[in-house]
Amino acid sequence: MALISITFVVFLLATSTIYLNLPQRFQNPFLLLSSFVFYAFSTPSYLIVLVATIVLNFYAAILLEKTEKQKTKKFLIAASIVTNLLILVIFKYYNFFGETIRPLVEALGMRFVKLSWAAPLGISYYTLMIIGYLVDIYRGEIESQKGFNGFFIFAVYVSFFPQILAGPINRAKKMLPQFLVRHTFDYGRVVEGMQRILVGTFKKIVLGDGIGIITDIVFSNLGFSENGYYGPILIISQGLYVIRMFADFSGYSDIAIGTAKILGIEMMENFNAPYFAISVNEFWRRWHISLSSWLRDYIYIPLGGNRKGKIRKYFNSMVVYFVCGLWHAPSWNYALWGVSQSLMVILEDNLTKKNLQPAPFGVKEKIIKALKNIYTLAFFYITLLFVSTKDIGDFVYFIKNCFRSIRMDVLKNQLLDLSSNKISVSNLYMMIFWGGLVLASIVVFYLERKTYLSGEAGNTDYNPISSVKKRCRWGLYLLMGITIFFFIMITGSSESAPIYQGF
Repeated sequence: MALISITFVVFLLATSTIYLNLPQRFQNPFLLLSSFVFYAFSTPSYLIVLVATIVLNFYAAILLEKTEKQKTKKFLIAASIVTNLLILVIFKYYNFFGETIRPLVEALGMRFVKLSWAAPLGISYYTLMIIGYLVDIYRGEIESQKGFNGFFIFAVYVSFFPQILAGPINRAKKMLPQFLVRHTFDYGRVVEGMQRILVGTFKKIVLGDGIGIITDIVFSNLGFSENGYYGPILIISQGLYVIRMFADFSGYSDIAIGTAKILGIEMMENFNAPYFAISVNEFWRRWHISLSSWLRDYIYIPLGGNRKGKIRKYFNSMVVYFVCGLWHAPSWNYALWGVSQSLMVILEDNLTKKNLQPAPFGVKEKIIKALKNIYTLAFFYITLLFVSTKDIGDFVYFIKNCFRSIRMDVLKNQLLDLSSNKISVSNLYMMIFWGGLVLASIVVFYLERKTYLSGEAGNTDYNPISSVKKRCRWGLYLLMGITIFFFIMITGSSESAPIYQGF
């Protein structure tokens, strides 16, 4: 069940109506049942894996907390982490690592057996949440959940339906206390939740799926075949892919956060105007915040962070970004993408410390910030090629052919060909499609700019609509609603899953 579907609208309406009117002692069991039903709609065969993982870690956490001997405690936390990672590796990374070492295996006279199953949806997300929960207990920062009610609380924390498929990767310290209180209907909170859902749906359907029509065709037809795309259309498509990645995932996060808010649950924010960052380091403090902060708190700092000298600091950074890349997908493309981010963060750190980034004399701070922002976006644009191209061969093809045949007539024909692949070739539909993309980009840029300026002023409110004047909001709602409707009609789909759901 996708968060953007008629089925989910009915599901959310029924779930929220019942949940917000139940006594507190029944709310968590009902929310757990609802989450299991939601998960079963998406991937029924793997519900047993989710349930088994919850039960295993519920008792592992209790045992970990009860253990007093430090040696035994260290063994238990290590065993718990390894067990969870082993489950993740078997389902998601077995074939990847197996193919990597296949020549060695065959040289030893053995045969590598490839597994045909797909990874359970959400396993990359809930595995990190569980490990975070266990480590927090080991550190003494939280207590384990115990007893009948404690089991329901822990199980809901892991399987909460807005987050289970694609995050955010929430923290136990923030989430668990929220399941200890009764949640009732609150008009202001519900309105705010619906605003976030509307903004998220607008981003996802119009920009995410709309741009996806173009980028999916281009990047699936790279190569030297007769139908392969080349020239400026590649450069344009990569730029569109950069917009799509943000709109798709931040849109999904908005929907998830808004859905949880309707139910009275505050989830972790995942994006904070990342495309306004003025360095790669700052970019990763604004992009997929729940993942980047998790990697910082549970890998980077335990490895020593920046406390053990420059070489160790840079090594820790490389490890974190390498893991970040592989976490997204079992592919060397993603691993290289992660390493490229680390190399630039290290370079920025050296340039800043050596004072090799002085502000040019007489140039205003706003211009300096704009130039740094352009450099950050350009770097992300280039390195995201590791993600948009499916393998190294396509990556090389893109680099070799992006400046081939720079002619307006070729570009025009390619754009028309792209549009007509999935959209009616009538001029009216073409105008609506391209006009809608431009309009949506302007609206999203405006809202993100509002969020950025609000954050610069010290405001932590991530709901961009709250900063729009009330008399303008209904016009914005209407504009978004009409555009969403037209794009559903054009693309022919009313159900949409995010790119990050596959990670």
